[in-house]
Amino acid sequence: MAVTLGFLGFGEVGYYMSKGLKHAGFGRIVAFDKAAADGGPFARTIGSRADDAGVELVPSLQDMLGMADVVVSALPAKYSLSAAREAAEHTTAARLFVDVSTAKPSEKREMEQLFAEKGILFADGAMLGPLPTYGHTVPILASGSGASQWAEMMTPFGMKIDLAEGPAGAASSVKLVRSVFMKGLEALLVETFLFAKKSGAEEIVLESLAETLNVPFQNTARRMIAADLVHAERRAFEVGESVELMKDLGIEPIMAEAVIRRLKKSAALGTREELGGVPPKTLPEVYEIWRTKGHC
Repeated sequence: MAVTLGFLGFGEVGYYMSKGLKHAGFGRIVAFDKAAADGGPFARTIGSRADDAGVELVPSLQDMLGMADVVVSALPAKYSLSAAREAAEHTTAARLFVDVSTAKPSEKREMEQLFAEKGILFADGAMLGPLPTYGHTVPILASGSGASQWAEMMTPFGMKIDLAEGPAGAASSVKLVRSVFMKGLEALLVETFLFAKKSGAEEIVLESLAETLNVPFQNTARRMIAADLVHAERRAFEVGESVELMKDLGIEPIMAEAVIRRLKKSAALGTREELGGVPPKTLPEVYEIWRTKGHC
């Protein structure tokens, strides 16, 4: 039986995912996007993307819900729960509702309950990579009552959906933990290269960072996290010197000041002396120290 896929929201996620699926041989895909239906400033972009991907834009939420067997909600997180509530009030042919937003785990669980009352399965999907790079093959972690069915349905078309143990929200929880690093890295890079540009050192800094980080990431993470228990005080002072220079150059040190705050919190644990200046060798040793010190 042919399955019709319906996107609720047709931004980058809907575009890249549907374009890849169509190339992989998936059949009918329909989409409803309020911004397109209202004729707002993004309507032209949404329309051209739908044409490029081979997706039918429909004029109302009810139209999409009446056609789709599987609905993928791909909205910004702040709209996800309200959109799910609105969708749950409509008549639908869908037997599976998937939310791939970064909404909180508690909201994903509420969505699952909403659709369970309608006899509809729910999958919490967490995308763990950039859509423009991976397209529809972006690594996805899924949890919830409909996760395994979604994976079984979409894997033949090249989607890479791994299952997370636990209820709806378990996958999103992993995504939100990861987001602290990935979005923080983006902000840190922007601030670092604002500083580097003002210092006339952007190329040498770029090459130096590339050389330093040219090792397996697990090794870098283990080394830095463990060394924090010994060297945080010294490193906070060093970044303080950077902050003074940034201010002299007219750069607001937002991330650098946050770095100092986090390092000083680690230094206050007093582990440098207790460990005799030698970092733990493993992350489980670090986690145990964090636990006994109540580090948070």
